[in-house]
Parts: sequence; structure tokens; C-alpha cells
Amino acid sequence: MSGNTAHVLRGASNATWLVSKAINEVFPEGNLRSPSWAPGRLLKRRERAPMPTGIPRSTLSLCPDCNREAVEAVLKGEIDIANFRENPGVVEAEIVEEAGRILMRKSCKKHGPFEDALSNHPDFFRRMERLAFGRDFECVDDCNVHVHGPNSISSGRGTFLIVDLTNRCNMMCSPCFMDANASSYVHELSIEDIKTIFNNALSFKPQREINILFSGGEPTVSPIFLDAVRHAKGMGFHRLHVATNGVHFAENRDFALQAKEAGLHAVYLQLDGVSEEKNKHRGLGNYMAVKQQALENIAAAGMRTTLQVTVTNSVNNDGLGDIVGFAIQNIHKIHGVVFQPIMFAGRDERVSPGERYARRYPLTQLAFDLHEQTSIGWQPMRDWFPLSDFGIFAHLCDVLNPEAKVGSLFQETHPNRGIFSPLLVDTQQKAATPIPTFFDLEQFMRDTVEITDSGRGPTATRILVSLSIVRNFNQQKAPSGFGLGELRPLLEDCFYRLAGSSKHWSQKAYSYGGRWRVMIVNGMWFQDAFNYDFSGICNSTTPVATTQGEISFCAYYGGGWRKVVEHQSRTATLAEWHRTYGRHEIYANGKNVDLGQPAQGAGTQLVQIEPEPPAVPTAVVGHCD
Repeated sequence: MSGNTAHVLRGASNATWLVSKAINEVFPEGNLRSPSWAPGRLLKRRERAPMPTGIPRSTLSLCPDCNREAVEAVLKGEIDIANFRENPGVVEAEIVEEAGRILMRKSCKKHGPFEDALSNHPDFFRRMERLAFGRDFECVDDCNVHVHGPNSISSGRGTFLIVDLTNRCNMMCSPCFMDANASSYVHELSIEDIKTIFNNALSFKPQREINILFSGGEPTVSPIFLDAVRHAKGMGFHRLHVATNGVHFAENRDFALQAKEAGLHAVYLQLDGVSEEKNKHRGLGNYMAVKQQALENIAAAGMRTTLQVTVTNSVNNDGLGDIVGFAIQNIHKIHGVVFQPIMFAGRDERVSPGERYARRYPLTQLAFDLHEQTSIGWQPMRDWFPLSDFGIFAHLCDVLNPEAKVGSLFQETHPNRGIFSPLLVDTQQKAATPIPTFFDLEQFMRDTVEITDSGRGPTATRILVSLSIVRNFNQQKAPSGFGLGELRPLLEDCFYRLAGSSKHWSQKAYSYGGRWRVMIVNGMWFQDAFNYDFSGICNSTTPVATTQGEISFCAYYGGGWRKVVEHQSRTATLAEWHRTYGRHEIYANGKNVDLGQPAQGAGTQLVQIEPEPPAVPTAVVGHCD
């Protein structure tokens, strides 16, 4: 098909869309179904509770000092957990714009004023708020899971369920939001704890197809790591991941194979840069060799890796583009990148105001730094979206599959805390381009909401979505060789990852082997006590699973709950643990990991899309389920 034909096809799809829209307006909206996994019928956009947004606005936050004092009072036995639950140090706060920044200001009668920067790009900040999708269902039958006072989760399915297996670690990093290896006690989950956690996860509605993320400390030092993975798999959880520093994966080739056999799907690998210099704060002598070997071993076991990057101003913020370039060059091993601006918790909770100002990295800066540090044509005001917009596609999958036993992965992160940008990667050329360059993703999402709200049933919904795909795809701006025929299998792969469910989910999710892949670059900013906003807590999409229920990640680490939970259910004192089990290896102060043999290197050059003639589409995209 020539470029002119593609242009005619796009024009015809636009005309057909307008006709179908006019017809839709004549007939009343249909009702959406009530799936078995949901507490009621599927919600239309106007029925969803909106996320609190707007500048200026008032909210509730924490006084960092009151919160820390309350935690310490629990640990000393001066107050009980019930008191901390209801009184974690709440204060009123204002979110305002001033001198080109979005600020949070709050004042405590006892400890005085606090200020923190939420953004240095107000227009981008407002764009994310404007595009945010509404909240998911309110939770029901969750009285034994979400009981944490003002920090209680009240809505949503969650996207990642964090399972902290241990507070022990084989490194001694800074920053570390857990402050691993610095406690006087060991907190380590048992298999009985694991059973309780996953029983809780299945006990309430909306029931969900959630990602499990085993974490720590360093989860691979837990003696029950593989057993925990097997148990989760046996209970019907298929999206099983581990967040790791990669040391154990690098030093033991068989470990990745054992983890894959146990049911592990993928790995989140900590990486703060693509050089030793950018990672020297981690304390590992041969840092990049360890990461390269871990990537090789994970890939050899049939799994892919997502890079997990802690961004600290003046430490590694100038090397973020290199990380994306590294991921693109290693596209067969790397699935995506998650950038996480530093949260001042754990090892950094007592940071001085001056140091906090110097090291703080506002989330919105990510889009502009990647624009400047790469050559793929990233446009901050076109190519980035709030994470909650994934909920639009999850809802579409729910509408198309009303008989599904569990709900799709529904993102509900507040737009101030989570953003993403999708890249199309050519695995042959190792080149990438932002998808909104050639596909109007913002309009497609508006179309999708309009389609699902019309309640026309799965068949009509598929037809309308296909029509929207064609009208929003610009063949002339797409990379050479990429047309509508290539778009269809790519979308099918993305939607299966979002909503597929079977005991063979992991194998099928890895089965797509096309030339083109979607790589999602995420920015996820977890709150600490200095920038804490309760309006983003009640709908947490990353709860931490404990035997005391599921607690928002931000409340657990930034709001003091971790110390309270660990103190209450600590396994042993550190001295007792060492007497019984001995000391595990800790790689710090420049110590090297013995890898046996050097890892193969991988290039880190940035990529650039060169203008080429448009491709010839071979087919019109059909249904996406």
C-alpha cells in the first residue's frame, strides 16, 4: 500500500468514526456487565471517583518529626500500635505554584514549617493531572486486610503486591529506603507467613490478576525464596517477579534456572547507571560486571529484566539517557526501565534540609532530562502520560472479557506520583522512537473511554477500537517497515500481558518474537514523610503484603509502618541469628563478587531514528483480546 493509499485509509476511518459517533449519540448507552470478580458492574468514567488534583489545593500530609517520634514511641513500648495507626503525625498541607515550581508546604505546631518541591515543570505537572483516569472499585470484604487508619487502602486492585521476604541484604547501599543491615534484629518471613499473605490477597474484591514482586532487603538471601515463588505459583499467581541487586543471579548460573523452574517470570534489576562511577555509592567493587553477568544468566534462563533505577540529583541524574540507550541495545534481555526518584526514608530519613534540597529529584524532571540526554525525539508534552491511564486499557479488557475470573491489571497511581512513556523498539536496528510520534495515543485513549462508556457489547467494542486504531495511526511518520500489519500482533502481545490469565501465562507472554517491541519507560515516585500526600495513599497500586494486612508502599516505608511491623514480628536479634545461621556475605567498601568468568559486554551507545520512507501496511488491525 502506498503512502497515498494509507492517507486515504486514515481519512476513510475518520469519516466512518464520525458516522458511528453520530449513530451512537442517537441510541442510549448500554449497561456494562457485572463480572464475578468485581463488587458490582463495571464503572463508566463518570461513575469513577476522581483523583484529587488541581493547583492550588489543600491536602493532608505528615510531620516528619511527629511521625518518627510516634514510631519510636511504639518501638519503646510507650504507645501501642492502635495509637500509631490513628495518629501517625497528620498535619494539613497546601500544594501551590510559586516561581515556576509546584511546592508542598505544611506546618506543625510542635516542629515548625516544612517545604518540598513536587515539580519544576508546572505545565507538565498539570498535563499529567488533566489526563489522569479515575479510580477503580471500592474494596469490599477487606476488613482484615486494609485496617491502617488514615493510611488504609480503600480502592483498587493494586498492580504490584510487594512481598518483603527479609530485611537482610548482601550489600550495604546508600540510599536504602529499608536501611538494610542496619537493624539490631532480623525480620524474615516464614512459609506460614507466605501462606497467610497470599490467602489475604485472595480474600477480597475486586479480585485481581496482580504482579507479585518479591523484595527485601535482598530477597534472594532468604532461605525460602524459591519455596515462596513455588507457593505463589501454586495458588494461581502467574506474574511472579523479584526485585534484586543481581549478585546471586550473577555469581550462580544455576540460580536463575532454579528460579525460572520455580515459577519466576521476570527480574527487576537495580541499576543506577552504566558505569562504575555512576554506581560507586552502591559500594560494590565490580558493579557493572555483576550486572552484565546477571543479565546474561537471567536471559539464558528464559526470563527478561526490567531495570530499576534510583535517581538522585547530582549523583546520577545526568546519566539517565545512557540507561535507556543501554536498555534499547539489550532489548532481547531487557523489557523496560523504571526510574524511581529518591525517597528520603530508611537510611536517609534524617536527611538535613540542605541535603534534601540538593538531592531531591522531582518526577517531572525525568521527561525533560530524557529529552535532552537522548536522540530519539522524545517530546515531554506529547510523549508522557500518567500511569493511571493504563487503567483505560485494563477497563477495555474487562469490557471485552466479561466472563473473566479475575480483573485486569488496573493502574491507579496518582498522576503526581507515576508517569510513563511508550517506545517502539526495532530489535534488528536497535533503534527506538516514541510511539506518539506516529500514533495519537492521547486521542486513542479518549476514543477508548468513549467506546467503553457506550456499553455496546464486546463485538461492537472491538470494531470501534479497531476503527480508532486506524484513524490514529499515521503511516507517514512511522518507522520504516512498521505498518498496521505489524501493529496488530504487537497490540495483542501488550493486551495479553495486561489481561491474560492461565497457568501458562508466563510462557505465552514470552512467545512474541516479532521484530518490533514496545518498551515502557516508567517514572514512579514513592512518597516520604517530607512530601507525603494522603490523597495518593487510599488507592495505592503497590501495597506491601504483611501478616498484618496490605499497606501502601509509601505508608510502609515513608510513613513509618515498616519499623512498626518488623519490630512486632521480628524473627530474632541479630546476635541470635548470627549464632544460629552464621553471617552471610556482604559486598561493601569496594569488595568484588567472584563471578568465575567475565561477563560479555554490551554496548551503551544512544540510538537515533533516521528519517526513512514510510512502510507499506499489510493488514488492518482487528480485535485486541
